[in-house]
Amino acid sequence: MRSRPAPPAEHAAPAGDRHPLDPGLAQHYLDSLLAYMGGLVARRRVEPTGDLLSAMVRARDDNVDRLTEQELVTLAAGLLAAGHETTVTQIPNMVYVLLTTPGAGDTLRDRPELVPVAVEELMRFIPLGATAAFPRYATEDVELGGVLVRAGEPAVVNIAAANRDDTVFTDADRLDLTRQVNPHLGFGHGVHHCVGAQLARMELRVVLETLLDRAPGLRLAVPVEEPTWKSGLLVRGLVAMPVAW
Repeated sequence: MRSRPAPPAEHAAPAGDRHPLDPGLAQHYLDSLLAYMGGLVARRRVEPTGDLLSAMVRARDDNVDRLTEQELVTLAAGLLAAGHETTVTQIPNMVYVLLTTPGAGDTLRDRPELVPVAVEELMRFIPLGATAAFPRYATEDVELGGVLVRAGEPAVVNIAAANRDDTVFTDADRLDLTRQVNPHLGFGHGVHHCVGAQLARMELRVVLETLLDRAPGLRLAVPVEEPTWKSGLLVRGLVAMPVAW
């Protein structure tokens, strides 16, 4: 099926009257999050449970050289944000693509067993990151695309572009919900692979299966070009997506 590409992040429409936060306010919000997480760390230290945070506290306290207290709190806050904002944003991204790609919704309604494969293809096809945010630094001189990157210099990698690589994916710009060979980088790779990838996969599968079952007539309630996209954020997604069924 020929797809309707998701709007590029750089062309995303401003979210109504919303604008990027004032740096001082953004820092206030970040400080509040870190203070909250620091409180949870202190609580788990006194009353440990069987959750991930307790395990992280134990790893920190059993070997203080593994993590500083600040690293522990920052990592915990990062896991909270990354585990919530990404999945919550990618769900409507996926639904939008399914509703605006001719035949996509019908394919999954007729063949619900394809949902796990479809989730992998949608992760490949839809860029979740609004930009290539994190530089990688060369440890030695290396040539990339005819350009010499010297040791110590940064390279900014666009994972979304890698997921559309025609040397890896057949007809890479086409959404193929039956694609079986799919080594996408939607969850990162190597040491940067998402620690919550399996949880995210499960959540996305459950959402799509539930929508297909309970709202088989789901459709956009506005013209396809009307939904607007958030701006000023690392994670790209819709401000709102009115639907009917």
